[in-house]
Amino acid sequence: MRFNPSFQRVIFGITSVPLFCMLTPACHNYFKATPKDKFEVAQSYNTPAYENRYFILRNGSSAYYMNNMLVSDDKRTITCILDTLPYNHTLYSRMGNSGNMRYKPFQPGAEVLNEVHIYIPMDTSAHLSASFSLPVEKIQKVEVIEKDKGRTTSSYVVGAVGITAGILAVVVIIVLATKSSCPFISAYDGKALRLQGEVYGGAIYPQLCRNDYLKLDMAPTPSGRLQLQISNELKEKQFTDLAELIVATHDKNVTVVADENGALHTLSNPVLPFSATVANKNVLPLVTGQNDNLSFNFDDTAAAKEKNNQLDLVFNRPPGKTSAKLVLRLKNSYWLDMVYGKIAQGFGRYYPTYIKKQRSTPVEKLEQWKIDQQLPLQISLETKDGWKTQRNLNFTGPVASREIAIPVDLTKCASDKINLKLSSGFMFWEIDYAALDFSNDECISVSRKLPILAKDESGRDVTQVLSKDDDIFLEQPEIGNATLIDYSYSPTKDASKTQTYFLHAKGYYEHIRNFTNAPNISFLRIFKQPGAMSDFSLMLYREAMNTNINSLVKK
Repeated sequence: MRFNPSFQRVIFGITSVPLFCMLTPACHNYFKATPKDKFEVAQSYNTPAYENRYFILRNGSSAYYMNNMLVSDDKRTITCILDTLPYNHTLYSRMGNSGNMRYKPFQPGAEVLNEVHIYIPMDTSAHLSASFSLPVEKIQKVEVIEKDKGRTTSSYVVGAVGITAGILAVVVIIVLATKSSCPFISAYDGKALRLQGEVYGGAIYPQLCRNDYLKLDMAPTPSGRLQLQISNELKEKQFTDLAELIVATHDKNVTVVADENGALHTLSNPVLPFSATVANKNVLPLVTGQNDNLSFNFDDTAAAKEKNNQLDLVFNRPPGKTSAKLVLRLKNSYWLDMVYGKIAQGFGRYYPTYIKKQRSTPVEKLEQWKIDQQLPLQISLETKDGWKTQRNLNFTGPVASREIAIPVDLTKCASDKINLKLSSGFMFWEIDYAALDFSNDECISVSRKLPILAKDESGRDVTQVLSKDDDIFLEQPEIGNATLIDYSYSPTKDASKTQTYFLHAKGYYEHIRNFTNAPNISFLRIFKQPGAMSDFSLMLYREAMNTNINSLVKK
């Protein structure tokens, strides 16, 4: 079995999930509280250094979220509404300075890395839901929470020797038994081929073959070509019909993003939501910072139990605007792969036969089952006629986040507030960033490039196979199959322009599973009911949490 560099990076990503942390007690992640000058923080509150931070008031033994926080023009007074501190922001206040300052990535409490703690002398006027005014000069101290890279790195180095066998065991189990993926796309970024995402996720039967559009970070190779790779990294058979490179030439002051149908949109001034809640709990910091290791994961257990597992976003609507583009940076979760793997195992030895029968199932029935199980990310808009679904987003895969635009028609919005709802099954999606862009799409020059050379891992020329949408597929049936594709490079000669690249791929893939257990018919019948997959996900999560808590109690 040959492992290529992108597969190695996937292994690293998978071993970074909570299971890795639970099974490797010698490896920990630490944070530290860095003192900051109170006047400097007040002066810099509206700068990028602090604008997306989560401010917490420490009043004696009490701690409050400083909601609707404002700093006066002279930077001498802070006003806010004191709100309940969500549990995921209580890690530091619970452990105090004497605690071990440890957190677990991707679990409640990891949000500590986004916090600023403001300490004041005991003030009896501070109450929940009350307006609170704080003179900056009365602040005792300010602490900004940051990752303690030194302690974290040391713990991983110390623990590495003793846990190597355990890590490999976990990787083999996850990758070979439960991971359900799609073709991996790597692109040359000026230094090396770098894994950038997956294509046509969820298209696991021939009749689900579909087009997909993946934004790429690309630069010409030393030989003056644009280069990418399509590879099979896991236990599946992959079929790719087309690999077309879209080159968008545009002004440098705009960003170009594709929607799910491949239409390109320009973004010039994305506006963040002023409210992001789940079951009336504030999660705004989780969806307003790009690439900050914080995301909303549809993991509120109470909301999921009440069949209300949704993210509510509220935006201000500029006067006269009748359309907008919702911009999301998102991906599927590794947890969803694990849930699917558990369900697939329920078929046991019958699994290959089941898959063959599914190939004759009408597309409409397959798509409706996915919607009933809350697998797509459903995006809805509140209008004067009620909530209207704007889009049910297809899978994007868990390996890398991707940015996507969703056009939104505002003509039937009844107020100056835009209410959007993002719904999903329990822990099926991860939302890193959400914004609305109200600008008109600017002029983009688009060229489409077909491969000038494509060779598979054996050196076979497959250029023509990937150059037409003709149902003649590049077949990659085994782990290690990898096709390297070159495209011509035509740089822009206008210094005010830049180029953005998208892979337009079309295809499908099939899982390979060799279960030996007998089918569990009563278990499988559960998933004929709408929402059953989300309920099953919630059950597995609770079992995992109880197991983890019990192990900690025993220690």
